[in-house]
Amino acid sequence: MATISELLKELRSLPLGNVYEKTIAGKTYFYHHYFLEGKRYANIVPLDQVEALRRQIKRRKEIEKELRSRSGKDVTLSPAAASLTGSVMNGNRAVAVFESGTLVRIDEDLAPLSIVSTHSLERFLQLRVLDMSRTNARILRRILNIHVDEDYKTALYSYALSVYDRYWFKPKRSKLTYDELALRDDLLFDTALRGEVNEFYGKAKLSPELTTTGSFEKGWRNIDGIWWLYKSGNAAQIFSELFASSFAALMGVPTVRYEYADGYIRCPNFSSTTNFEPIASLAGDNEDYAYLFELFYGMSADIAKQYLLLSAFDAVIYNVDRHNENLGLLRDADSGAIISLAPNFDNNLALVATNAHLNPYPRKDGFIGLFVGFLNHDERAKRLFRELCFPDISLGSIQSIVDAIPLDVPDKGAIASAVLARYQYVKSLI
Repeated sequence: MATISELLKELRSLPLGNVYEKTIAGKTYFYHHYFLEGKRYANIVPLDQVEALRRQIKRRKEIEKELRSRSGKDVTLSPAAASLTGSVMNGNRAVAVFESGTLVRIDEDLAPLSIVSTHSLERFLQLRVLDMSRTNARILRRILNIHVDEDYKTALYSYALSVYDRYWFKPKRSKLTYDELALRDDLLFDTALRGEVNEFYGKAKLSPELTTTGSFEKGWRNIDGIWWLYKSGNAAQIFSELFASSFAALMGVPTVRYEYADGYIRCPNFSSTTNFEPIASLAGDNEDYAYLFELFYGMSADIAKQYLLLSAFDAVIYNVDRHNENLGLLRDADSGAIISLAPNFDNNLALVATNAHLNPYPRKDGFIGLFVGFLNHDERAKRLFRELCFPDISLGSIQSIVDAIPLDVPDKGAIASAVLARYQYVKSLI
């Protein structure tokens, strides 16, 4: 499916108006009638150009119809939604009911973990609303005429719908169903990603953009029914994301696969059939290794081991940006059961994005030292870590990842050897 930007570009290349025929003295002539800047034009069309012109005009009308059809459902912030009165839904099932923001009923097996742990609707919305530090986020709110007294209420203009789960907010007395509101439209993709504005906006529309977190400019594009997240960045950030994705697969870390596309990085939605729960829902801003390990260990030893593997990966690639919103859990949408740790994603501030030169001596690296210090002080973590299986990785296999990325970054030739040294040191901790 073409993006709005692509459709508009094609539209601008196509002729306006219509083709009419007129018979004069028994002879048929064809005229191209159109209005431009308030003036009416009628030009004779050579006979051999008539069919081509008609096809172009027909295509223009098809595009205009497509743009109108993708304008989505108009959404306004109802008084009930504005007062935080209604239900947080899991699909079509109410799992937490609120009156003026106060929790009055909850299904703890199926409700979002942020509500289970805090009983706060505000916290639930804060974890699924676009970051207003982004320039394009502010453009989105302006063109959609969104005015709220608190930023987190912006999510309510899309009923707090996200592509990462089946949760949403249903205002009191609303008769809407989940299927009626299911996100399908990427009308706001070009605005969210590039800041482009077009004439086909109306009021606020149902869109995944209003519940997309993070400080980098990004946008969701629907391609044949699959949501893809595109994200901007400089060469070092894009390189680091692409490298991390491939190296994680080499290391055996479950990961989201990233691609380079049109100057951006992109990845498919990793939680299309499950509910993704950022660990911030339970841990808030506490990113301490010991605290998070204890939290995961309380769920299961397997999930704790998955966390240790991901943390070891972060140590190897110098991922200093593992925070509690890009670390989380996958839950069964129907039962609420925790399935696993979510796959690795969001590594664009790792590797050379924050360091022009990686430390080739990992034993002297302070970042790896934080992870090593944690292992040395927690016997359960040390025991589980020793149960992990780290594959043999060669310099050549890492170098092939570096060479496959079509971007130039500082000291590119030293990356493979530095990563190998860091990997071998972390592996030796077993």
